[in-house]
This record gives sequence, C-alpha cells and structure tokens, in this order.
Amino acid sequence: MEELIMISKMSFFLLILAGLLSSCGHHCEASFSRKTFVKVDGSGYGSDRLGSPWTSKSRSDCFFSCWTHYSSKCQTFMYNSDTGLCTPGSFLKAGTLGTQLAPTSPEGDLFAPSTCDTSDGFEYITSANVSACINVSSFILNANDAVAYCFNLGAHLFVSRSMEKVDLLPHDVKLTVGLSDEVSEGTFVWQDTGDAITDDLKTLFFRAGEPNNQGGNENCVTITPGTNNPSGNDYRCLRDKYKFVCERPVLQSAS
Repeated sequence: MEELIMISKMSFFLLILAGLLSSCGHHCEASFSRKTFVKVDGSGYGSDRLGSPWTSKSRSDCFFSCWTHYSSKCQTFMYNSDTGLCTPGSFLKAGTLGTQLAPTSPEGDLFAPSTCDTSDGFEYITSANVSACINVSSFILNANDAVAYCFNLGAHLFVSRSMEKVDLLPHDVKLTVGLSDEVSEGTFVWQDTGDAITDDLKTLFFRAGEPNNQGGNENCVTITPGTNNPSGNDYRCLRDKYKFVCERPVLQSAS
C-alpha cells in the first residue's frame, strides 16, 4: 500500500514500549515490542471500529489503551491530537471498504502497523517481491467460523492479487482464503477491500469448471497452493470445513 506519511516511528515505538512495560510488566514485552506504527495518508484506508472511543493524552497512550482493552485484535487506531479522541480499530482495509471505513474528521488520523505483528503464531513470509504476515491453522473450521477466528486475532482471511503471493502458502494443502460471492452471486470479492477479483487472476486462480456454485449454495473459496494447474474451488460456507490462513495487513506489503 502506497501513500503513507511516516511519523517519528522510533520515538513513537519507544513511548509505547515504555508505557506498556511500566504498566503490565515484562510478560508483555515480547508481543508489544513488535508494534511499530505509521500514520496512514489518503482517504482509501480505514478499519472496523472495535468499540466506543475515549480520550487519551497522547498517541502512545491511545494505542496502549487499545491494546489493553482488545489485545492483538487492536491492529489500528484513530487519534485526534487536538481533542485526544482515541478510537480502537481492527485490521487495516483498503479499496472500497477502506474508503467506507475511513476516519471521520472528529476521529483524526489513522495509524496502522508497518511491521508484521508476530504474536499469536503469525509469521512474516517473503519471497522475491511478495510478502505476507500470516498464521496457517492446524485445524479445520467452516468459512464463517474461520472469518470470526481471524477477526479475533486482528486479521482477515488470506488475500492475494497474484499467484506469486499464493505460492507463499504451504503447498498441497487445501486452504480457505478470503474470497467469496456471498453478497452477489458470481461476483467474488476480497475480504480486505470488498473489490472483485480481476478476470485475469480468476482464470489463473480457479480450476477448470470452477466456480460452479454446485447445489446453489457454494459461496466460499479454497485453493491448494503448489499445484501446476489452477486449484481454486467454491464450496459451502457453513457446511464444509477446511484449514485456513489468517493474514494481518502490513503497510509495506507489495501485494
């Protein structure tokens, strides 16, 4: 994601870390030290509000309060430096959804991670020009439960605008990803933006004859990385269960 204005990251990071350690002890150090935030520039970004806002004395205090209340579910926050209004947010969204969820004037500026938060088993995976901050499940859930599970970790189901990024995932394992046509049959949209998959990528993504909406109720999607041919398949969101991949957005991610 482009168009971001860097705040004084190091000083902000140190203020956050100092505030946390003085309040909750050394057991918080590992997860909190992974948090480095930047101010997001542009109206095309936003996030779901996690709850009602409150007043904080500083940006670092705003995030500390967000983390205290919501733990790793807090992946963004909004802060108005004039009024001190602090609004807790979930993972960063862009595109159509980002525009709809952008901060209002009273909410101030939006802040989001510039590094992968590796708490809760997340890993930063990179290859060539693509990267992702992901957690691959070791268990199966239906798609709706997988969405909720990821959301509680401040993440969405894995999304990709290229097959190169798909190749970052474990090979030869069928995995649920963040693509569905639940809102409008036949229009598959990504969970992080609400924007439709492109026709070119759809051809590469889905195997021959898919998606076919068999039985009239196949709205969610799996893919099996590492195969030589397209492997995407639509399936029943509530009935069928597969392993899945959660992804935490990172501003520097190129895909």
